[in-house]
Amino acid sequence: MMKMLLFLSLFLLFLDTLSHAQTWRRVGAWGNELTGISWVNDEVGYMSGDQVILKTIDGGLSWIEQAAPSKAKMHGVDFFNENIGLMVGENGQVFRTENAGNTWTLITLNTSQTLRKVKFLNQIRAYIVGDNGEVYRSTNGGQSWAKQNVGTTANLTGLTFSNVDTGYVSTSSGAILRTVNQGNNWTTLNTQNTRPLNDVYFTNGKTGYAVGDNGTILKTVDAGANWEIVNSGTERNLTGVAFNRSNINLGVIVGTNATLLRTTNAGLTFDGINVNNTQNYLAASFRATSNLVFAVGTNGFLLSSTNSGGSWTQRLAGVDSDYTATQFRTENLGYIVGPIGKFLVTSNGGNSIVDRSRPLTIDFNNLFFTTNAFGYIIGKNGTALRTSNSGSNWTSLNLNTEVDLKGIYFFNNNTGYVVGNNGFITKTDNAGVNWDVVQASNTTANLNEILYFDFAFGVVVGDGGFVGRTFGGQEWGKINVPTTEDLVDVTQLDDSTAVAIGKKGTIIKTTDKGLSWERISTSFTEDFTGVDFLDESVGFISGGKGLILKTLDGGETWEKMTTGTFQDLTDLSFGSLSIGYAVGERGTLFQYSCAVPPTPTLIFGEANICLSQQIYSVQTTGIGEVFDWRVDGGTILEGQGSNRIVVRWDTPGRNAVLVRGQNECGNGGTKGLEVLVSVEPQDIPEINGEGVVCTGTFVDYNVADVPGTEFVWQATGGLIREGQGTANVRVEWSGIGAQNLTVTPRNPCGNGTVFTKPIAIQNPPEAPSEIEGSEMVGLVEQDYQIINVPNTNYIWSISGNGGTIIEGQGTNRVRVRWTREGNFNLTVTPMNSCNTGPASTMLVNVNLITSIEEERIVDTYIQVYPNPSKGNITLSTSGLTDIREISIINSLGQNLQQVKPSQGIFEYRIQGLPRGVHTIILRTREREFYKKIIVE
Repeated sequence: MMKMLLFLSLFLLFLDTLSHAQTWRRVGAWGNELTGISWVNDEVGYMSGDQVILKTIDGGLSWIEQAAPSKAKMHGVDFFNENIGLMVGENGQVFRTENAGNTWTLITLNTSQTLRKVKFLNQIRAYIVGDNGEVYRSTNGGQSWAKQNVGTTANLTGLTFSNVDTGYVSTSSGAILRTVNQGNNWTTLNTQNTRPLNDVYFTNGKTGYAVGDNGTILKTVDAGANWEIVNSGTERNLTGVAFNRSNINLGVIVGTNATLLRTTNAGLTFDGINVNNTQNYLAASFRATSNLVFAVGTNGFLLSSTNSGGSWTQRLAGVDSDYTATQFRTENLGYIVGPIGKFLVTSNGGNSIVDRSRPLTIDFNNLFFTTNAFGYIIGKNGTALRTSNSGSNWTSLNLNTEVDLKGIYFFNNNTGYVVGNNGFITKTDNAGVNWDVVQASNTTANLNEILYFDFAFGVVVGDGGFVGRTFGGQEWGKINVPTTEDLVDVTQLDDSTAVAIGKKGTIIKTTDKGLSWERISTSFTEDFTGVDFLDESVGFISGGKGLILKTLDGGETWEKMTTGTFQDLTDLSFGSLSIGYAVGERGTLFQYSCAVPPTPTLIFGEANICLSQQIYSVQTTGIGEVFDWRVDGGTILEGQGSNRIVVRWDTPGRNAVLVRGQNECGNGGTKGLEVLVSVEPQDIPEINGEGVVCTGTFVDYNVADVPGTEFVWQATGGLIREGQGTANVRVEWSGIGAQNLTVTPRNPCGNGTVFTKPIAIQNPPEAPSEIEGSEMVGLVEQDYQIINVPNTNYIWSISGNGGTIIEGQGTNRVRVRWTREGNFNLTVTPMNSCNTGPASTMLVNVNLITSIEEERIVDTYIQVYPNPSKGNITLSTSGLTDIREISIINSLGQNLQQVKPSQGIFEYRIQGLPRGVHTIILRTREREFYKKIIVE
């Protein structure tokens, strides 16, 4: 029994922790102007302000916001006891509570004047003073009011009572009004001052103080009959005065531009107290009978002093600016935009904010950062800016429009869209340097936001329930949706799902990339302002009066979350799965922190298997966590929701097990395990790679890869140097002759059939045999040869351009035409698929003498006379038929003359030959004949 109680206690504690973990907390303070402060006792106090009511129950250590019945600026507050209180402000509005501010009732007087101060005399009688000399009295605790005539039209600024009968009112004319009969009659006291007075305070029945513009301080010690001027030491406007209730010598005065004065001698002298800000302080109040005094002012500033104003500590401070949109890139780094060029940056989750606002009067409406530093902001009158350094510097962009820009979406730094009023849609592909307006937006509705599911499909939402859809961005078609309310924001859940929200509680959802939409019904009727989803399930919506909704089922159902504020929220953004931010009016900044389960570090289970059933598991982190499993290629047989599942694998190939933790905060990150599922190894049809290789070389081989299969390679005459076990290997061949390369596929299902590829390993060729042929030749054609070796090519070359290979290049036999005299090397180099081998060389002497010796063979056919000659000769060719060509060349191989032979002509006269030794060449169909001649 004891163990059960302990477990129940721990479980309830965990649920309570989750509940607290999911609440939104205010980051920083209110930015609303605080106008008045009233203490009921040492613990309970209230502050009035511009569209805000604050309450403390711990002596001012912390403050909570209370719901006001209207969005009016309240100037004065007073409580009779802990339950009954009054607050007054603009447009003649009076707030009244009977339950300690839990609810306030709006009482509107028959006036439009601003009411400045309110005061209880007792439980039933209370007074209000305001502009244009208006005074109201209640005799039923503030439930109804009667107007009184006090004889002035000056603005009435301060109200105090020195006892139950006597009261005083300060005026903008510099006069003081007094009643001595509980407000039945009022008289004007002559202060001999014409400067506006802003507050009045009496420490007893005789002594009182009034403060006003230009450093005015007045003091009376005879119940207001006479007033003397006290030197304040400042020319700033003084707005409030208060004294210690237990020591009337101690008092403080507050004013504009951080003016704080203090007296310790009942106003004989005042000391200026320095504080590190420039706010305007509007009121001060001592807490009950203690030395603790509070001062309130602009930008939500609240100061306190524990020594009756001798030194001050800042308690609250905000930013009195409406925030319109936000984007957080991480848990801590975020950007906020607002009116009048407002641009703020925080790098620590809002604990401190850097103001990088632009010197513009233009309101910014939206922003989009593609990286932590690179982003865009857009606003009214066609304003668009770009930064690459988190807003330290900006580039102005020209969109060629003056319409208000509302929505923005960028795929990357360069490519994005901007939409705005009157159906305006434009696109850039070069980071905003150039913009192309989309003419076919097919609407004149004001467009508020744009979203792309991918590079092709996009949607845009706007006023009047307008939804446009595109494929490619050039043509937008209107989509019928189940609402006519203005749609203000849209966000993506997954590849095809999106949710759009709008006014009067409108929520619509698409699951087919915007082609069709369904309405999500809820009980909420407030205007929605922003929406963001963390994944396909968990999302949030912001709205008016501090509304934030949360969904855990993809937007099908929504629940309201506690925020503790009644300020309008305008947008929200999540920088991670656990931490998000909401912004709103009057510098409202809230942080949501809820610890989703951490991403599982490891999935335990087999990752390379045969078709079978397998168990997979993760470590659990604690109570309340469930696990969402997904299996690609298999079926979960049992265990969904727990940290252990049984899977039946159905499909071979690359499959996956995916899991994420879930708790009340949402979904954690997803962890995946790739699982290779195999069947019996398939036969290998072919090994790709060279079948003829050279010894000492590295050669790559491969087979068709099969996921989950291991390949075992073996090589005779070689070594597997890389890739063993994979489908790709590198073999170093070291043997010679016929060898084999084998591969065996195997997987968890077993071994496959061995496949073999024959390999022929070669060496580079050896030196060829000696070259056979004439070593001494004339200017003739000559054959040369070596012994042929199979599978070998032969490359022939001649040094010094002494001749030309005219036949047989690449073989073991060639014909050379020698064309110059001299000594030349005839070289043959063997080559096969491996490389070239050593060459063989023959030295050949080419000269005319050799040709002349050959001439004797043909003397009977060719006669030349005279020889030697002076350059004119006669050539007789008796006995030769079918002469094709007659040429005369010199010793350098140059052609001196060429004679065209004729059929039946056997004698030719040749003249004008130069000096030297020349050769006559006769070519017939079958051979060539040579004759040496000398010209002297």
